[in-house]
Amino acid sequence: MQEELQKCNAELAEVNAALRESEHRLEQRVEERTRELSTLLRVSHNITTTLELEPLLGLMLDELKEVVEYRLASVTFLEEDELVILAVRGEGMQPPGTRIPLSDHVNTRSMLLKREPVFVPDLNADTPLAERMRHNLAEQNFSGLGSWMSAPLVFRDKSIGGLALAHPEINYYTATRVEIAMAFANQAATAIMNARLFEQTRQFAALEERQKLARELHDSVSQSLYGIALGARTARTLLDREPIQAAEPLDYVLSLADAGLAEMRALIFELRPESLQTEGLVAALGKLVNALGARFQHEVALEAGEEPDVSIDVKECLYRIAQEAMNNIAKHAHATHVEVNLSNAGGELLLSISDDGAGFDTRAEFPGHLGMHTMRERAEKAGGMFTIESAPNSGTRIRVTIPR
Repeated sequence: MQEELQKCNAELAEVNAALRESEHRLEQRVEERTRELSTLLRVSHNITTTLELEPLLGLMLDELKEVVEYRLASVTFLEEDELVILAVRGEGMQPPGTRIPLSDHVNTRSMLLKREPVFVPDLNADTPLAERMRHNLAEQNFSGLGSWMSAPLVFRDKSIGGLALAHPEINYYTATRVEIAMAFANQAATAIMNARLFEQTRQFAALEERQKLARELHDSVSQSLYGIALGARTARTLLDREPIQAAEPLDYVLSLADAGLAEMRALIFELRPESLQTEGLVAALGKLVNALGARFQHEVALEAGEEPDVSIDVKECLYRIAQEAMNNIAKHAHATHVEVNLSNAGGELLLSISDDGAGFDTRAEFPGHLGMHTMRERAEKAGGMFTIESAPNSGTRIRVTIPR
């Protein structure tokens, strides 16, 4: 009886030990899984807050190493039949910007076509796949590597590049680790496409701005310079024949020079809106008003009190809205009188711009309607409200109200 009891106690002890071991492994796996999910969450956050591609991908590789170790790592982007290296980690790796013909990497080509990960458990094995990888890694410090894997970067069901990892241990890249690497590869694909779309948008915006500036220079400053040259030639001729009458064309030259100078200052200010922080919104509106009056001979009145105590973002929002409104008035309104009012009342900042021009039907398509949409979007983004009142032959008035 005593022997049976001892045997039962021994078996119970073994069961308890096995349970403790299972519990320890479970806790360890939960801890690992928590770390993996936390890392992926940080990567997702970085993607939404950073659009500079190279440092972002480098940061992602650093985050990946916390959950899936490697000695060498690279992120590549597919351009036609070449792989362009975007980010690397590890000594001996080819630098970012290096272009590699896809024809030299049969394994990678297959991976991109199938959109499935490829891994070599033992890089020293006597297999065709291992031999090809040893050949591909020959220029990237192959010695001391035991296993390798590559995962496709997939965006909208299309392979756009690859994530490659190499580790000193044989059989290191298990199915679980490959799954984690695939999750990072998907995040990297999103980061790359976000950055490329952002860069395309920025280039398009810069092109639009250059074209707009070219139109403004052609419509204003170049015409002022032409008038100045014409007036100066007239004055020069009169100086020899009738010096007394030379005063009139000289006055004309001076007025055109003042108008051109005002326009150039407005254009320079438009290119450098950051000066809002030093010169202020009231001064900026004054320059817009002066430029409009000098360029189109409009009667423009500005009424503005003290500089509003609001953020630079709100100031730029109101400045850009006023700028767009002035452009519309100059191009489409055929107005003679314009009033600009900036006021603080009842806890609200109010910008009002009105003219006595042709007006339009606000329910129909009209010249400058895209600009109106832009103004509305700017106001709403700043937490304000945009309204417009107009009718044919009755002028136009826009109001932007932003809570203080």
